[in-house]
Amino acid sequence: MTILRTHLWFFAGTSDKVYIVTLALVNGVYTLTAQWGRRGKTLKNQIKGNYTSDWDARREFHNLVGSKTRKGYQVTEKVGA
Repeated sequence: MTILRTHLWFFAGTSDKVYIVTLALVNGVYTLTAQWGRRGKTLKNQIKGNYTSDWDARREFHNLVGSKTRKGYQVTEKVGA
């Protein structure tokens, strides 16, 4: 079950990139995943971490989103609180 998801977009010069951060709960484990790549192309996927604590998982989710926005990415869509 997806708990949080944020879509980010970066556009500057010839760069047109997307970054999607998802936090999901599956069988009692919180999994933080990221997808990224050029808009319109196949995105790469990576599991950023697995957590047993809701608090730890949400903290890492927000840290990852924050690191991208500090680099110039703009939030285009948010799901969850």
